[in-house]
Amino acid sequence: MQRDMHYYATYAMAAAAGIPKEDAETIAYASQYVDDQNDEDLISVREVGGDFCESVVTIPTAHHPLETGIFAGLGHLEREAANFVRRKTNHKEGRDDSRLVWVPFHFLPGNKGTNYLEKLVCQKDSAIANEMLEHHLGFAQEDFGLVLAGIAAHVYADTFAHFGFAGVTSWLNSIDIDSIQISDGHGHETKNYVEGSASKFRRLYGFIENAAHIGHGGVDTCPDRPFLKWAFRYKQSGHLESRSNPDNFLEASRKLHAFFMRVAEKRYTEASRGTIVPFDAIENAVQTLIAHEGEMTERERAWTEAMEQGSLQVARCAAYSVGAWGSELDEALTERNFTRIRNSRAYSFHSAAEYHRHFVLKRLLPKHGLIVA
Repeated sequence: MQRDMHYYATYAMAAAAGIPKEDAETIAYASQYVDDQNDEDLISVREVGGDFCESVVTIPTAHHPLETGIFAGLGHLEREAANFVRRKTNHKEGRDDSRLVWVPFHFLPGNKGTNYLEKLVCQKDSAIANEMLEHHLGFAQEDFGLVLAGIAAHVYADTFAHFGFAGVTSWLNSIDIDSIQISDGHGHETKNYVEGSASKFRRLYGFIENAAHIGHGGVDTCPDRPFLKWAFRYKQSGHLESRSNPDNFLEASRKLHAFFMRVAEKRYTEASRGTIVPFDAIENAVQTLIAHEGEMTERERAWTEAMEQGSLQVARCAAYSVGAWGSELDEALTERNFTRIRNSRAYSFHSAAEYHRHFVLKRLLPKHGLIVA
């Protein structure tokens, strides 16, 4: 999914569930920040005699697919070469961010199929995804509860877009790139824009992405565009897969609203909770917004206008600013203000992201027989 869904739609669902405006914005920001936080660093707050004292470790929750694909592809070639000359490969060398980033944050395994790689394929609204939501609900009242709910919302929502693909290098991700079809139901301008964008991507990067078999790189951003109805063929099975993103994203919105209803029930008293707007009361408006064809900034504007005009029955949210949380933390670090550091939303995000990653990779997936990292 893209920013219009991960931030604006997520905010609307949280606010409609009765979560107060500022808290709903925090949840939505955390949800979108999962796609934007791509650095891993150790930041020293204070040094004594050249030794680090207090430090902050940032947790990457995203990397550009091309970058990940290149490293994954090189690693795959190295292993193939090692097998060819019949020598062991040191698997501690190299880099495979997919297992630490894409699997826990973007392609949660669905645990279906008969072999390991099939079980790593993401499945829409999977039992594992719902188990993750249920677990994270237990932290709704914690300091990082809102941020953790936002991260969970991102991971869960992505199962409605990324199903059928795995977040690791796998032949199951390989696509016949010439088989991608955009529905004739879309306008000429939309078809030209999407097909042109996908064609340019395939021309520049398609070989790398598809050769590395990482995520949905072979189909570019088609799974993430809310309005798109499209089809493609898997290279290995030859199966033609037809997708209606509007239907899938509407279902995701309904399920997110239900999740946020439960977050609100656990976090707020009846007096402190905002007005509850049933999903049925805004379903038509949400459906119209999801089906809105246009570039992402245009779709974002449609969401904010719908908030202003009252069709979503929630207050307009603040515009998303990618650097807002990071700047807040940077200022606190510069001041060496430990209270501000601890209370910053970025610090809460890194804490929640680290917890989520550990839970998924070390507890949830192994519980179901999947050792990923």
